Amino acid sequence: MKRAWAVLALLVPTVAATAADLSAVEQRWLQAGLPVLAYARQQHLPVDIVVQPQEAPGQAPMAMDYVEGRCKLVLSMRGNPAADAALAAAPPELHDAVMEAVAAHEVAHCWRHVQGRWNVLPAGFVESALAGDAATRTAWHAMRATRREEGYADLAGLAWTQRRHPGRYTQVHDWFVRVRDHQPVPGSHHDTRTWLRLAADPAVFDPSADPFEQVEGLWQQGLQGP
Repeated sequence: MKRAWAVLALLVPTVAATAADLSAVEQRWLQAGLPVLAYARQQHLPVDIVVQPQEAPGQAPMAMDYVEGRCKLVLSMRGNPAADAALAAAPPELHDAVMEAVAAHEVAHCWRHVQGRWNVLPAGFVESALAGDAATRTAWHAMRATRREEGYADLAGLAWTQRRHPGRYTQVHDWFVRVRDHQPVPGSHHDTRTWLRLAADPAVFDPSADPFEQVEGLWQQGLQGP
């Protein structure tokens, strides 16, 4: 990831760019994510907002990086059709709830880093082995680690939705399913469908509980799946 970023302070309820004006698309995504960012601040998560000033086609429109003990919520939306495509699978009235869920997904990555749980398996869980040469095994383990973290973050995004937009839960869940259904290989990096199936019923989440902490049990349950 390029480091030629315009770094923004986490300002709630307003966000102001220091190196460049925000585009309308960037403003829209950040505005929708402000409730999540405000909650992250309350939880003392070290989140900085970062905007890549150069065009970034093909990159995730919103992603989380972790640099020297701080979380970087990175927006790569300039010249990037994926920023609009991410919402194409949802009706317009659902866009704000979807963007908020995506922000919660990314902040969940930050939460995992800060808690020291990033890529850490639960006690007693043993990952199945894979035959093959060392390079293949290394790539497979990296893929599985990414998949686990993506599953955790998807659950957190849904827990956040149940907390903030319970009437939209089913629609947001359906959006996650549509997005995750397109996988080049079953079980690949972003194949979180095992966890999404476990979260089909919003009753699995307690809207009064911490959205990042409470998904641990459901996430571990999904680790036993395919």
